[in-house]
Amino acid sequence: MSQIKAVGRSAPAMKYDILTALMVLSAHDGGVDGRLAGRLTLLITARFNWQRGSLATGLREIARLWGVTERTAKREMAALKARGWITVRRAAARGRVTEYGLDLTAILDATRAHWAAVGPDFVARMGAGASEAPGNVVPFQPAGAVQAEGHVGTLWPGAAQRLAAADGATYTAWFARLAEAERTATALTLHAPSKFAAQYIQTHLIGRLLAAVSAEDPSVMTVRVIG
Repeated sequence: MSQIKAVGRSAPAMKYDILTALMVLSAHDGGVDGRLAGRLTLLITARFNWQRGSLATGLREIARLWGVTERTAKREMAALKARGWITVRRAAARGRVTEYGLDLTAILDATRAHWAAVGPDFVARMGAGASEAPGNVVPFQPAGAVQAEGHVGTLWPGAAQRLAAADGATYTAWFARLAEAERTATALTLHAPSKFAAQYIQTHLIGRLLAAVSAEDPSVMTVRVIG
């Protein structure tokens, strides 16, 4: 799975958004995912190197931080890896602990169902992509509101209406600000408001996009999202 990275001018805001997403999952999920989200939040806050995008902390230190045994810490780290929230960047070797990375795409996918608890501004910001400045956030829209200014009469508005009708929450969070960029006989290219949003949609939601577009025009076989 490709990874979104919190780098660049807007990285500090994105870091807080990622931590917020994990904490709201921890607050609203009383099961294993909620517990893991809370522990990962603590580990990120205390030990994650955002500049390098890595976590290099031994099990003994992780166990002390979480207040558990090393066996439990090992089991919890394995569960985080199984969910795809963390990845092994470099395996442990003699005199060197395992170095982990975060898969922010997987974390966002796991937490998205609880974003609304933070507020519509958070849903809109995360849907637009964390690289967008908070001052540029578009207000939360009702599920049926399709933004298609400048693209009336093209393929995308009809497909967007289908997506909004099928799943209003997902449409508002991820599809509402897409715009038609290019159309060929068999392919459609959509422009997202940020690379963050484009990568997330391309990774997780492209099947829904293709189905909606193909329903409007069966000759379209490929949909691509760029940011």
